[in-house]
Amino acid sequence: MEINNNKLPKRKPKKTFRSVTGYFPSKKNDRSLFFESMLEKTLFITLEFDDNVLTYLEQPVKINYKLKNRNTSYHPDCLVNYKKGKSKLIEVKYSTELLEKKDKLEIKFNQARLYAEQNDLIFDTFDERCIDVQTLRNMEFLYSFAFHPSDSEKEQIILEILKENSEVSVSELLTSVTENRFEQAKYLPYVWKLVFDKLIKLDYQNIQINMNSQLRLNDE
Repeated sequence: MEINNNKLPKRKPKKTFRSVTGYFPSKKNDRSLFFESMLEKTLFITLEFDDNVLTYLEQPVKINYKLKNRNTSYHPDCLVNYKKGKSKLIEVKYSTELLEKKDKLEIKFNQARLYAEQNDLIFDTFDERCIDVQTLRNMEFLYSFAFHPSDSEKEQIILEILKENSEVSVSELLTSVTENRFEQAKYLPYVWKLVFDKLIKLDYQNIQINMNSQLRLNDE
C-alpha cells in the first residue's frame, strides 16, 4: 500500500507563533520529525517507548474532499506502522479543542475514517488524557539519554552487577560499582541509557524515577 511506503511528510511544516513548534530527533525513524505542538511531541515520545511501533511519520497523507461544493483537503497528523496489527492514522488535538470544535473536526475525521477504511488502516485521535503526566515526565527523562554515547566498559560493569543481583536500586548499583561519589556520577548516565535501550528494566509507569527506583536485568 502506497501510504505505508511513505518516508517523508506530504505537507511542509508550518511554524507558528500560536503554538510551540520544533524538530524531534526520532531514534526509530533515524531522522528528526517536525512537530506543530507540544502534544504532537508528546505523541512522538510515547511512540518511541511502544515496543510494537516500527516507524511513524508526520503529515503522512493529503486527503482531498469536497465541502459545500468546494474542493478542500486535510492532513492527519501522524501515521504509525506497527510490528503487529494495522497501521494507524492519528489526529493530535487537545481535549478542549476536540470539544470546542467538535462539529467542524467531525467533518475532517469522517473523511479520515473513510480514507482509513479504504486503505486498511485505523483512524484514531490522541489528546493529553492518553498519557499519565508522571509517565510522560519519566519518558522525557529517559529519552534524553537515547543518543548518549556508549561506553562498553562502563555498561558491561553495570550489567555484570545486575547479573549477580535479581533487583537493586539505582543508588545500590552505583555503590556496588564504586564508593566514590564523583565516579558514581560518571556511571549514572549509562544506567539511564541502558534503561532506555531496554537492557535494564525499570518501572517508569506512573511512579517518579529516582535513585531508589528498582533495576533488574532484562533477560527476555
